Amino acid sequence: MGIVTDIYKKNFLCRYDKDEAIPYYSAEDFPGLVCVRGAFENSENVIIQYFTYFYEKYDTSKLVVFCPGMGPGHTAYLAEIETLCRAGYRVLTLDYTGCGASGGERMTSVNAPVRDVCELLDLCAPAEEIVPVGHSLGGYTALTLANITPAIKRAVVISGFVSISDEMMGFVKLRPLANVVKRYEKKLLPRYGNIDNLAYLATTTDRIRWFHSTDDPMVNFKYNGGRVARLALKRTDSLDVTVFGDKKHNPQYTKEALDTMNAWMGGYYKLLKENPDITLEERKAYFSDKPIAKMTAQDPAVFDEIIRFIEGRGGI
Repeated sequence: MGIVTDIYKKNFLCRYDKDEAIPYYSAEDFPGLVCVRGAFENSENVIIQYFTYFYEKYDTSKLVVFCPGMGPGHTAYLAEIETLCRAGYRVLTLDYTGCGASGGERMTSVNAPVRDVCELLDLCAPAEEIVPVGHSLGGYTALTLANITPAIKRAVVISGFVSISDEMMGFVKLRPLANVVKRYEKKLLPRYGNIDNLAYLATTTDRIRWFHSTDDPMVNFKYNGGRVARLALKRTDSLDVTVFGDKKHNPQYTKEALDTMNAWMGGYYKLLKENPDITLEERKAYFSDKPIAKMTAQDPAVFDEIIRFIEGRGGI
């Protein structure tokens, strides 16, 4: 395993904290949005921070569990979370082990988020219907939750991957190397590393709504959304896949927001590369004339489909 797992661990299983220069939303940016914060100690003795967001008079029959992607925590997704709240839902989310406000020296496994969400749901014991919605790693997490949790009957996957082996195929292109990572992940968390999501998708009566773009540079469409799309041709009662050609890793964004984010963040990382000693104040100055709303606008057509699916209207 050696060199392959060392590279994998260095590039994926690390600590994810916010860059304080990058603007993120908070609940205060949305008048009337309530945020209730909690914490618990997970089975690895890590303190996990979790958050519930809602507006008054939300739908009490459903709880949306938002699963963030790999990165500095759920606040990177507050535009998505607020959109779901504005549609009338209460949204439960969290920062995974090694991410954002939660403890942990690093993310310990790609399945650690699955474990963290499962333990959070055990703690909260919600009586409502649980509908997980996730992006990227969070998409995998949402899919796996639906697979292993009998009470979950539907899930939304945005730019997610089917398995860690399929995700790694987008980078290494060789199945034997991708399977090295798969075996490593099985050793890290055996309870979750042995889960077969492809077999689940091929046989389940649960309903899965998937969004993916063919030009996704982070989660390869061919090995993930593409496989699910082909399967959906036979499983029209349970799988529904929307394919884009120009939305890269964020099909939930408008095209303008996506282009803006890529341009602004590309310029920011170029600035960091050219100025390794740049101060936090100088980094913040870069974003001073770049409103976050312009690079996080959510695609209303995508969210209309997501909300229709959560409500059980139309489609599968």
